Amino acid sequence: MKNLLAIVDEAARNEGGGPVRVVHLRIGEMAGVSPDALRFAFDVMAKGTAAEGSALEIEHVPLNVRCGSCGATAGPVDFVFVCPVCGSAEIEILTGREMEVDYIIAGEDETDERSPETRQR
Repeated sequence: MKNLLAIVDEAARNEGGGPVRVVHLRIGEMAGVSPDALRFAFDVMAKGTAAEGSALEIEHVPLNVRCGSCGATAGPVDFVFVCPVCGSAEIEILTGREMEVDYIIAGEDETDERSPETRQR
Protein backbone atom coordinates (compact mmCIF):
# COMPACT_ATOMS: atom_id res chain seq x y z
CA MET A 1 0.00 0.00 0.00
CA LYS A 2 2.92 2.33 0.69
CA ASN A 3 4.11 1.84 -2.91
CA LEU A 4 0.62 2.50 -4.26
CA LEU A 5 0.31 5.72 -2.29
CA ALA A 6 3.76 6.84 -3.48
CA ILE A 7 2.59 6.31 -7.09
CA VAL A 8 -0.57 8.32 -6.40
CA ASP A 9 1.40 11.15 -4.74
CA GLU A 10 3.80 11.34 -7.69
CA ALA A 11 0.94 11.37 -10.22
CA ALA A 12 -0.80 14.15 -8.28
CA ARG A 13 2.40 16.21 -8.19
CA ASN A 14 2.90 15.70 -11.94
CA GLU A 15 -0.62 16.97 -12.55
CA GLY A 16 -0.15 20.17 -10.56
CA GLY A 17 -1.07 18.89 -7.13
CA GLY A 18 -4.84 18.81 -7.67
CA PRO A 19 -7.00 16.43 -5.68
CA VAL A 20 -6.98 12.75 -6.57
CA ARG A 21 -10.54 11.56 -7.11
CA VAL A 22 -10.16 7.96 -8.30
CA VAL A 23 -7.46 5.30 -8.09
CA HIS A 24 -8.24 2.31 -10.34
CA LEU A 25 -6.39 -0.96 -9.75
CA ARG A 26 -6.34 -4.17 -11.77
CA ILE A 27 -5.99 -7.19 -9.46
CA GLY A 28 -5.59 -10.69 -10.89
CA GLU A 29 -7.31 -13.73 -9.52
CA MET A 30 -3.92 -15.23 -8.59
CA ALA A 31 -2.37 -12.06 -7.13
CA GLY A 32 -3.05 -13.32 -3.63
CA VAL A 33 -4.61 -10.03 -2.56
CA SER A 34 -7.93 -9.57 -0.81
CA PRO A 35 -9.86 -6.62 -2.27
CA ASP A 36 -11.45 -5.99 1.13
CA ALA A 37 -8.04 -5.88 2.82
CA LEU A 38 -6.79 -3.50 0.10
CA ARG A 39 -9.73 -1.17 0.61
CA PHE A 40 -9.23 -1.16 4.37
CA ALA A 41 -5.48 -0.47 4.08
CA PHE A 42 -6.12 2.24 1.49
CA ASP A 43 -8.65 4.03 3.70
CA VAL A 44 -6.32 3.92 6.72
CA MET A 45 -3.03 4.74 5.01
CA ALA A 46 -4.34 7.38 2.56
CA LYS A 47 -4.94 9.87 5.36
CA GLY A 48 -2.62 12.85 4.88
CA THR A 49 -1.69 11.86 1.31
CA ALA A 50 -2.89 13.00 -2.12
CA ALA A 51 -5.19 9.94 -2.13
CA GLU A 52 -7.10 10.96 0.99
CA GLY A 53 -10.82 11.03 0.22
CA SER A 54 -10.43 9.44 -3.22
CA ALA A 55 -12.33 6.39 -4.42
CA LEU A 56 -10.45 3.12 -4.78
CA GLU A 57 -11.80 1.08 -7.69
CA ILE A 58 -10.67 -2.53 -8.02
CA GLU A 59 -11.09 -4.41 -11.28
CA HIS A 60 -10.98 -8.21 -10.97
CA VAL A 61 -8.85 -9.86 -13.70
CA PRO A 62 -9.72 -13.54 -14.26
CA LEU A 63 -7.11 -16.25 -14.67
CA ASN A 64 -6.64 -17.26 -18.32
CA VAL A 65 -4.10 -19.62 -19.86
CA ARG A 66 -3.00 -20.63 -23.36
CA CYS A 67 -2.11 -24.21 -24.18
CA GLY A 68 1.28 -24.68 -25.84
CA SER A 69 0.12 -27.95 -27.39
CA CYS A 70 -3.25 -27.16 -28.97
CA GLY A 71 -3.32 -23.35 -28.72
CA ALA A 72 -6.60 -23.21 -26.80
CA THR A 73 -7.18 -20.23 -24.52
CA ALA A 74 -9.32 -20.76 -21.43
CA GLY A 75 -9.60 -20.34 -17.70
CA PRO A 76 -8.41 -23.37 -15.78
CA VAL A 77 -11.02 -25.20 -13.73
CA ASP A 78 -10.41 -25.16 -9.95
CA PHE A 79 -6.84 -23.89 -10.48
CA VAL A 80 -5.81 -27.17 -12.12
CA PHE A 81 -3.16 -26.08 -14.58
CA VAL A 82 -3.85 -28.38 -17.48
CA CYS A 83 -5.51 -27.51 -20.77
CA PRO A 84 -9.26 -28.05 -20.46
CA VAL A 85 -9.35 -28.97 -24.16
CA CYS A 86 -6.49 -31.46 -24.67
CA GLY A 87 -5.25 -32.14 -21.12
CA SER A 88 -1.69 -30.90 -21.76
CA ALA A 89 0.24 -29.36 -18.87
CA GLU A 90 2.16 -27.15 -21.33
CA ILE A 91 0.35 -23.91 -20.52
CA GLU A 92 1.24 -20.24 -20.30
CA ILE A 93 -0.55 -17.89 -17.90
CA LEU A 94 -1.93 -14.96 -19.91
CA THR A 95 -3.85 -13.03 -17.26
CA GLY A 96 -4.61 -13.32 -13.58
CA ARG A 97 -1.34 -12.33 -11.90
CA GLU A 98 -1.78 -8.57 -12.32
CA MET A 99 -1.53 -6.15 -9.45
CA GLU A 100 -1.22 -2.75 -11.07
CA VAL A 101 -2.43 0.82 -11.08
CA ASP A 102 -4.48 1.10 -14.26
CA TYR A 103 -5.22 4.82 -13.98
CA ILE A 104 -5.54 7.72 -11.58
CA ILE A 105 -8.07 10.51 -12.05
CA ALA A 106 -6.86 13.76 -10.55
CA GLY A 107 -7.93 17.37 -10.75
CA GLU A 108 -11.16 19.20 -10.19
CA ASP A 109 -14.52 17.48 -10.56
CA GLU A 110 -15.52 16.99 -14.22
CA THR A 111 -18.36 19.47 -13.70
CA ASP A 112 -15.72 22.20 -13.23
CA GLU A 113 -15.00 23.36 -16.78
CA ARG A 114 -11.82 25.19 -15.71
CA SER A 115 -9.91 21.97 -15.01
CA PRO A 116 -10.72 18.95 -17.20
CA GLU A 117 -10.37 15.39 -15.97
CA THR A 118 -6.85 14.02 -16.11
CA ARG A 119 -6.02 10.36 -16.60
CA GLN A 120 -2.64 8.82 -15.81
CA ARG A 121 -1.79 5.37 -17.21
